[in-house]
Amino acid sequence: MRTNLEFEGKIIIADKIYNKKEFNAFLSEINVNPPFIVKPNWISEDYGHYTDAKVLKWVLQFLSSQGQVVLTESYSARNSINLPITGYKKLTDQDIKKIRESERDFLIRAGIHSLLQKLNIEYVNVTEEVLEQRIVDPDLVRREVTALHKPIFKTEFYSFVPEKLYKLREGTFINLAKFKIFFSMCVKNIFGMIPEYVGYGSRYHYHGKDDKNLADNIIDINKIYRTLFNVVGIVEGINTLTCNRRGVSKPYKAKFGYEYYVSENNGLIYYGNETHWLDAFIHQQSGKNPSQTEHLIKAADVFGKWPLKLIEVAKQMEDPLNVDD
Repeated sequence: MRTNLEFEGKIIIADKIYNKKEFNAFLSEINVNPPFIVKPNWISEDYGHYTDAKVLKWVLQFLSSQGQVVLTESYSARNSINLPITGYKKLTDQDIKKIRESERDFLIRAGIHSLLQKLNIEYVNVTEEVLEQRIVDPDLVRREVTALHKPIFKTEFYSFVPEKLYKLREGTFINLAKFKIFFSMCVKNIFGMIPEYVGYGSRYHYHGKDDKNLADNIIDINKIYRTLFNVVGIVEGINTLTCNRRGVSKPYKAKFGYEYYVSENNGLIYYGNETHWLDAFIHQQSGKNPSQTEHLIKAADVFGKWPLKLIEVAKQMEDPLNVDD
């Protein structure tokens, strides 16, 4: 049953949908304008961890009926897991060829390559744009960001905005996050706009030892994209969602090395026009205090604290998995 909520002018919509018709009805309630930039979650090809082709197809088909759509991501762990290329080494032409082949193989296996061809959707790979220096003037990016926020720590982030995306900034940047009860949703999904293999090393470099720098770098890349684009969030756990709750499935082993579980066919879908508030809401609904998640604490400090009422409402709602730990 659809739930429409408003907190201080910010909207959150929660629903359960199981087919394309229901999905289109959900998207019809969202106030977004073309052109559209869609950022899915393709961190890895582990089951349940990435935006699958079926959900992506529904999103892209609906948005294409409204106007221009561009899909964007960067190279990531899905490439580096299979390729021993990391650190600050200068890439050879052969290295880059291997990375590109790895990405194409992933897109083909996931059913995304054929989908993009059928829908005639352009895929803007952030890493490729940065490698070829098809980027927005970093000084321009810096001026716009620092007009609203404190300067970012890793100044190379100012050089990571593709011109192709910037030209679409009058439209809507749709942060299409995967529902993961770890908790990695909209705010962390923008971390994926930090490109791999561009001379600064792997994105793991931006984690820092024991992830000590991760939250700050998540917030800094969000500063850039929130400044330049109208960012809204969709969090989906329609066909699959990954979690740490025993009993929802057999245990899976991620290529990163940890064990996780997958809950299937929950039909979960959320929308919010304030992404860290949406993440906080889902956190609390799932029984986790968002004020104990470092990157959300920092997001609230930088972009605005969510109201107490948001937390109170989330506490009253049924746990989205409705499964005991």
